Amino acid sequence: MGRLEGKAALITGSSSGIGYETAKLFAAEGALVMVMGRNAERCEAVVKEIREKGGKAEYTLCDLYAEDAPEVLLKRMKEVFGGIDILVNNAAWWKGQPFLETNRADFRKGFSDYIESVYFLSQAVSQDMIDEKKKGKIIHIASTAAYYGERGMSVYCAAKAAVVNLTRAMALELGPHEIYVNAVAPGTTVTNNEKRPAHVLESFRLMGALPELNTAEKIAPAVLFLASGESDGITGETLAVDGGCVQIRMPEKLYESPILL
Repeated sequence: MGRLEGKAALITGSSSGIGYETAKLFAAEGALVMVMGRNAERCEAVVKEIREKGGKAEYTLCDLYAEDAPEVLLKRMKEVFGGIDILVNNAAWWKGQPFLETNRADFRKGFSDYIESVYFLSQAVSQDMIDEKKKGKIIHIASTAAYYGERGMSVYCAAKAAVVNLTRAMALELGPHEIYVNAVAPGTTVTNNEKRPAHVLESFRLMGALPELNTAEKIAPAVLFLASGESDGITGETLAVDGGCVQIRMPEKLYESPILL
C-alpha cells in the first residue's frame, strides 16, 4: 500500500510545475487525485498520464479567485471521491514588477485575491473535515521569498510571507480537530514550464549549497511527507526545500572574491 492509499487529495494549480509533479507522486502513493487548473487540455493530459501508470485521477477547471470557488471545488470532490482528506494550496499568481511601478490592480491580484483564495478554500475544506470528523492535512506552497527580499517581486514576497504566518495561525486553531497545517517553501525551482534564461538560473544556482538547482521532482516528496501519516507530529511548520539557499544567499564566486578576503 502507498503512503496515501485511498486518500482524496485536491491539488490546486496541478496542470504544470510543482503541482504537476505532486499530483503524479500522490497518485503513485495511492491517493485519489483531483487535478485543478484553468486549461482543460493540460489537465486532461495530466489525468491521462496518471491513469496510464495505474493511478486514479480526475480534473476540474476553476477560477480560484471566484467567491464560489471553495463551494464548487468541495462539491466536485464529494461527487467524485466522496470527500476530501488532503488539500495542497499550490496555485499562485505573480507578476514581476518594480515596487514603484506596482498598481492597485496588480497588488490585489497578487496579494489580496491570492491570500483570500488560499484562506477561504482552506476554511471551507477545514470545516468539511470537522463536520465529517476526518483527520486532515493542509499544505500550503509558500516560497523562500517569504524570508528575504527580491527585486521586482515585492507583492510576491509579501504574499508568501503571509502564507507562512497563516500556516502557523491555522495550525493553532485546527490542531484540536486533528487537522495538520504545514507549508513547503521552495527556492528557485526548475519545472516543466520553465521560461527563465540560462544565465538567470545559473545566478540562482550559485546562491545555494548544492551543485544543482532544485527541480519540481525534488519538491514533491516534501509535500508528500507533510501529507502522509509520517508527519503526524508536525504542524504549523514551513519546510524550506531550496538546496540550502536560505542559509547561504551569497554566490560562491562573490564569496571567493579578493574584496572579501
